[in-house]
Amino acid sequence: MTEKKYTEEELYQMLWEKAEKIEKVPGAREINSDPELPSYEVFTDCFGSFRKSIRLKNLVAKFSELQMKNKCYCHDCCDQDEKKCEKDVLECKAELTDYEHWLYFELFDKIIC
Repeated sequence: MTEKKYTEEELYQMLWEKAEKIEKVPGAREINSDPELPSYEVFTDCFGSFRKSIRLKNLVAKFSELQMKNKCYCHDCCDQDEKKCEKDVLECKAELTDYEHWLYFELFDKIIC
């Protein structure tokens, strides 16, 4: 079976949407487990290494930073034992007030974890 051919722009858009959904740069596991996406190999054939790709520079920067913010929030939320927490950070973030969201996700650079 032949996989559908995608343009670079289509692949970029799919990758961006997946990153927004999971709030991090998607890896092989996240991509290959999503039936709506082509295989991880299709993406790497187009872009090469995600972290080294010039085309994916903004995507990697934005979602790597968001992942760091999520980890910082999770660390504080779970009283420093986030490994035992079974909640998804997205569920916890949905409970944030506007002020809390602002502290963690807009003032993050001034907060030291």
